[in-house]
This record gives sequence, structure tokens and C-alpha cells, in this order.
Amino acid sequence: MSPSSLAIEGRAAAIPIGPRLLAVLEVAYRARRPVLLEGPTGIGKSELVRGLAEQLGIGSVVLDLSLLEPPDLVGLPVIHEGRTVYAPPDALPQGGAGILMLEELNRAERYIQQPALQLLSARRLHQYELPPGWVCFAAVNPESADYQVTPLDRALRARFLGLHVRADRATWLAWAEVNGVHPGVVSLVRAHERAFDDVPPRTWTYAAQVLSVLKPEEIASATVMRDALSGYLPPSWVEVLIAAKDGWSSRLSFDVRGLLAEYGPGSPAARELVRARERGETDRFDEVVARLCPLLAGPEVPILASQGKLSLSAFEALCADLPGDHRERLEEALGGNATATALIDLKPDDLLQNYPGSAAERRILQWRADPVRRYRVGLAVTALRAHLELQARLTDVRRSNAARIALGQLLSQLPEVWALRLVETLKKVGITPIRPQ
Repeated sequence: MSPSSLAIEGRAAAIPIGPRLLAVLEVAYRARRPVLLEGPTGIGKSELVRGLAEQLGIGSVVLDLSLLEPPDLVGLPVIHEGRTVYAPPDALPQGGAGILMLEELNRAERYIQQPALQLLSARRLHQYELPPGWVCFAAVNPESADYQVTPLDRALRARFLGLHVRADRATWLAWAEVNGVHPGVVSLVRAHERAFDDVPPRTWTYAAQVLSVLKPEEIASATVMRDALSGYLPPSWVEVLIAAKDGWSSRLSFDVRGLLAEYGPGSPAARELVRARERGETDRFDEVVARLCPLLAGPEVPILASQGKLSLSAFEALCADLPGDHRERLEEALGGNATATALIDLKPDDLLQNYPGSAAERRILQWRADPVRRYRVGLAVTALRAHLELQARLTDVRRSNAARIALGQLLSQLPEVWALRLVETLKKVGITPIRPQ
């Protein structure tokens, strides 16, 4: 049966807002193809397009079609040499390169929607032509009962690269961590996987802005906070925020989140922590750990690392200045994060194939001997556990004496916390390691 004879049912899975979608949009820009981004309101579609333009070093113009009148897009008619022509509005690009983002395409009035569609598909409006270096993207809301929209017919949609998109919690958390979003909101979104189900990211950001300007007495009474936040959030989420308000205050003079990128010997934060340690002010360390552990265990770690907002050297310098129990809590948080295993250059196969006497074994032993790098052993074990649980050919591993000997050797070298976790996985998948004699 040929592909053309197959009935196409449903739609492609939504692409999360973030690096994966950015890659597709960059391809569309290079191909100069118009894009139709379809997704709920407030998830960051326009912000992502602005970010792409900045990444590519090109311009960007965002027009909200629901707010425009015809002259704002089509221009005003003027007489030129006895003929009527249209003077294009200043908002439309005249040269260079960039992305023209048209928001609310299917919520605009018909008299705006029609010229916008012509600009998107034909790259022109009357005498105006979109410069060669520019491409049009458009954002639409889903055609569902939740939105009052004008549906776009299938023939029209076929002219665009249509992408269904959704909010991505990890991407938003990574953005929030480096953009000063109120820690109360960041903590809530990190702790609740379904935080974006009924409240879009943009609304959480608005709520965070309200929290940031509340006075201590307003937070203490909770009445003002409840009334102010209820304009953005459902009552259940408001109560979750209020219940956690005691964890928002800080005695530290620095941004805890910045430690993961900037901490080093002699830095202001390092001097403050050293003084706190000398004075026995353990509450300072408690706060650092309480704030960083959820982040280090969260899904945003690889994104922060790719953006230069988290470096292992800064993390290790911080660990070196922390008391042992605080350091161990941070190392367990990062070492057990399955999304962070790519931060080390040691693969599961390195631990399963010819491990005894190998370079991989030497690295494990070196990391184990260094208190501030012991978390790297945890990352290696976490990657190995995930590898074994997803291994399609587990029977081969069970029957391989070489792999079982490697696992036995590795187990004998691991710190207890990571050895116990690996043993748990081995029991789960039915692999019996061969311990060294």
C-alpha cells in the first residue's frame, strides 16, 4: 500500500517549546518557508521566535493581528502617477534579514486575516514584497472550545509548515532560574509536573511578578497575597503558594542559583560562605542546599549546562567549601539526576565491556577518591542503571560473564549510596554480578 493511499488520522505529537523546536524553526528559516505554530496561549511561542532571531543574529518583528486595523498591515492608499498604490506601514521590514512573527492569526478579524495570509503564503501585499532575507511565522490557538477562533481550512494550512507545540517544564524552569522568577513559583512548578496543565507559563510569570513586589507584612497576612494572586491562578494553586511562603525568605546576600555558574575561590559568595562556616552559621548552608537540591535534581540541568549557566568546575568549587553533610546532599541530588548524565564523558558500555583494568575503572577510582568529584561516580551509575533498565538485549547481558564480572568489580569500588542503587537495579532486571575473588 502506498503512503498516498493511507488515511491520515490524528496529528503529529506536539513539539515542546525549547531546543528541539528551535532546531526545526531554524531549518524553516533557512528554507524561507512560512511556519504555522499552533499551541495554547501563553506558552512562549513568540518569545522562542525572538530567541531564534537573536541566536541567528537577524532581526525580528512581532505583530499582534488581533489589535490591528487594515491600514496597520495593508498600508494607506496614495495616488502615485495617477494610480492608487499602497504605502506600506513602517512596521513591515524594508531590508536586511529577520523573522516577521504574526500573532493571533486565527483570532484576528477577517479583514486582517486575509491580507496576513497573503503575506504569509505569497510574501507580498499589493506592491509590498517581503525582503529576501525575511520569512513569516504565524501563531494560532487550537481550534477548540477553549478559544474563539476562525478556523483555517485544510487547503490553506497545506501552504505552511504546520507545527503543534506545547509548553515544556524543563525549558521554562531553566529560563526562570536565570531570569529572576520568584523562587516560590519556581519551586512550585518544579515540584508539580502538571503545573502547566491549567495555568500557562506566562501566567505563572505574571504571578511571580506580583509575589516579587509584595511587602513582608502583606506576605505575612496572606490576605493581600491571596486576593492578588487569585486574579491569575486557580484557588488551589494560590493555596499551594501560600502554604510554602515560609521558605521564600533569604539571609544570603547573593543569588543562590548563580553559584552553579560563577562560584570560585575568592568570589563574593565564597567569602560569605567561608565566614559563615568559621562562625558556625549552618543555617546559611542549609538554605544553599535547600535551594539548590531541587534544581540539581530537576529536568532543567542539561539546559542550564548548555547555556553556560551551570558548570561542573563551579559546582565542585562550591562543594569544596561546604561541610560534608551539605556537600553530600548536593552530590546525591546531581549524581542521581538521570537527565544530567551527559555532563560526564563516561558511557554505560565503558562499565560493561572490559572494565577491570580499563581507563573507565581508573576514572571511577579517581572520582571516588576525590570528595568533591564523587558525584561523578553517581552520574556514571545513574546512566548505567537507566541503560540496563532500557536494554533490549538483557538476556545477552545476563549470560555474559564479562559483563557480570565488570559489574561485580564496579560494585566493589562504589561508595555505598551508589552501590545500593545499582544493586536495586540489578535485582530488578535479573542480573547477578560476579564478585571479584
